[in-house]
Amino acid sequence: MTEELTPTIILSDQQAARSVRTLEALLRLYAEGHRNFSGSDLRGMTVNMIDKEIKYLDLREIILNGSNLTAIILSRGNALKVDLTGSDLSNCNLQGAILNSCRLDQCNFSNSDLRRANLESSSCRGSDFIQAKFQTTNNINGDFTASNFTKTNFRSSHVAGKFSQANFCGSNFHQATLHHFDSPQADFSDADLRDIVLSTCVNIKYSYYNHKTKFSKNFDPIAMGMELIEDENDSEDLRVC
Repeated sequence: MTEELTPTIILSDQQAARSVRTLEALLRLYAEGHRNFSGSDLRGMTVNMIDKEIKYLDLREIILNGSNLTAIILSRGNALKVDLTGSDLSNCNLQGAILNSCRLDQCNFSNSDLRRANLESSSCRGSDFIQAKFQTTNNINGDFTASNFTKTNFRSSHVAGKFSQANFCGSNFHQATLHHFDSPQADFSDADLRDIVLSTCVNIKYSYYNHKTKFSKNFDPIAMGMELIEDENDSEDLRVC
């Protein structure tokens, strides 16, 4: 495939960004030491072009801020492991992206559109999903321990996975379905939990809510083992919306 590069853009910190249009160009430049690919257009790109003998793809700390990654496929069964630890994927269009079984720990997905994205079996520990869009998404199922979902939209989605100590402050779960959902010590302050469907293996014991958290009339948070935060200053460990 012919290499294509779009014009270079300059970020506020004067770090040059190499915005690319092919995965081949990105991989070549990454191998040469480049990390900033902000503004790239990689719609529909797939790792199938990578030699099948390659079992591990190291893309740690890559910067793709503001890129169009619609329907990108960064998964090839169990034959390829993609490591994006510490990467910047904020303000990206990731609609329909296939990111299952990827390592996405400590990544920044803030303000990104992840509708219909596939995150099954991915590790997203300590990642930021602030104001991200997940509404009507059915493939959210991974390890999201200590991740930040402040004001994230999960409306009408199917949400599963490990969410211990996650921050859901101000998030929208209206009409979402929770299944195989484990969230001890998660913070649901100011969140919208109206009309949620609790499917199999849901554990929200010891998670927190406040007087601004919205529940349906037939939902009893105390019976579910949740703990009311009377005042945000009661615990120095709780994050503030």
